[in-house]
Amino acid sequence: MGTKIKGTLPPWEVNGLGQIREQLLENPEGQHVAIVVLDCVSIKHDVVEGDLIPTPTIRLLRIEPETDPDAAARLLAWAKKLTDSRIPPPAPTLPGMDLRDGAGLHAVGGGQRG
Repeated sequence: MGTKIKGTLPPWEVNGLGQIREQLLENPEGQHVAIVVLDCVSIKHDVVEGDLIPTPTIRLLRIEPETDPDAAARLLAWAKKLTDSRIPPPAPTLPGMDLRDGAGLHAVGGGQRG
């Protein structure tokens, strides 16, 4: 089962990405932290081996980047906590290793959302 993302974003003045445009251009390989608000614009049904499988398509309504490094670290720590509650981390094969995808999330230390 998957989810698709509608290929268009709200205008720059609405979606918040204009605020970090220069950061995206200067550091395209880096991670940028944002809060995303989305909804479901359609549901497509496919028949797979006789089963009707629904696939939602989401639309990004707002993207609000966090430009403060400390607040971004707290959001990443919160995202890690949410990920860990949804997908428990595997037992590390070496001390201190976390082998999940999105390993950049666990590298940020720091607080919880309060």
